[in-house]
Amino acid sequence: MQIEAHLDAETIERLEEQSGLLLRMYQAEFAKDPTSPATETSRSNMIALRHSINQIYGAAAALGVANAIGFAADAGA
Repeated sequence: MQIEAHLDAETIERLEEQSGLLLRMYQAEFAKDPTSPATETSRSNMIALRHSINQIYGAAAALGVANAIGFAADAGA
């Protein structure tokens, strides 16, 4: 049973900033070449962060961060 963590505003902001940075990096690589190894790496990094947020802070936090940066809910699930 996973317990949802209560996040303070600073933690939420930091997670959103990091997630947003990874999303922008992925978008930039995708614009250059959608099939490149760099694009796949960027996508993997973004998904790994989302899974880490889910494991550490809970599913609600992962979904909240994904929604805040405009990352589709099913893109990294």
